[in-house]
Amino acid sequence: MEIKQAIDRIAKLKESDIGPTEENVKQKVIVPLLELLGHKRENLEFEYHTKKGGKIDIFIRNVPSDCKIIIDTKNYNENLNDYIEQIKNYTFDENALLTVIANGTEIRIYSPLRGVAFERSLLYSIKRQDLSKESIWMILSNLLHNDNLQNRSVLNKIDEREREIKDAMANEERLKQEYDNKIEGIDSDIETKEEEIEQLKTERENLAKEAEAKVSKIWDDLSLPLDLFKIPTTPSRTTPVGPSPKYIGKARKVALQELVDAGLVRNGQTLYFFHGRVFKDEQAEIVANQNKLKYKGDGRLYSISEIAKIIDIKLGLKHDEHGVAGPRYWQTEDGRLLHDLNEIVRRQG
Repeated sequence: MEIKQAIDRIAKLKESDIGPTEENVKQKVIVPLLELLGHKRENLEFEYHTKKGGKIDIFIRNVPSDCKIIIDTKNYNENLNDYIEQIKNYTFDENALLTVIANGTEIRIYSPLRGVAFERSLLYSIKRQDLSKESIWMILSNLLHNDNLQNRSVLNKIDEREREIKDAMANEERLKQEYDNKIEGIDSDIETKEEEIEQLKTERENLAKEAEAKVSKIWDDLSLPLDLFKIPTTPSRTTPVGPSPKYIGKARKVALQELVDAGLVRNGQTLYFFHGRVFKDEQAEIVANQNKLKYKGDGRLYSISEIAKIIDIKLGLKHDEHGVAGPRYWQTEDGRLLHDLNEIVRRQG
């Protein structure tokens, strides 16, 4: 009961109770928490110097060598994001299992995860006001209690959390891929419609010019130039046709000429259709100045997405009329997708 009351007291501290500095945060929040987690004050080394000259606020001594804990405190309202690179360096300098960084309102716990960038190796972010919740205190206890460090059960808890995080990252990537494909399919439909609109606009302009020329000839035949009458020669009730609205947040479209200019492909280079595997018989050549592909099947020019959709349907891999994300369906002879090459250009630009 005394421990519960002590935890509640720390959770309910006001900013004025703690104070603004990192020393306040260390002495009034973190050290009391560590003591509640079974650590003796004499095992807490303050202002610990790392092997490479850094300075860590708290280093916990007398724990197994593979269970090192380092703790860095910041001012009450400090933005912890500004110190991720710093604590990353401390973590690897000291080969720490866990790194804790805290201000007056938040406690973050990091552990280097295999194959994961350090900034994404965040195990938990805990609000100080939530410390009194049993589930939150259990997390802190599992990872930081002296008993769990001494018997090394913390390693199993980190492994469990690592699996959860990596599963979440895989699900995130799957969802992003799924929705990126849907969005790019819609973008492809928009691109096709825009091309149709441009063709219609050109046709409309040509018809207007043709009508003007024929009307002018009628009056020229009577030796009465049309401009003397000041009458309009084109329909007055036309509806302007503007560009279709773009998908908000879509990636910038990369033209084939940009890939050529970046040295990633060549004009006239052969691309191969790809859908799960490469179809070597389905080939198209890059025509950069028109931003199109020349399909070797019929010698005609198509947009990247248009011919990808046609071939996908032809091969029985697609059974609807929705567009496809064309750059994901064409690859170079050395196996690089146009989509990936486009991403390189976007990053450079």
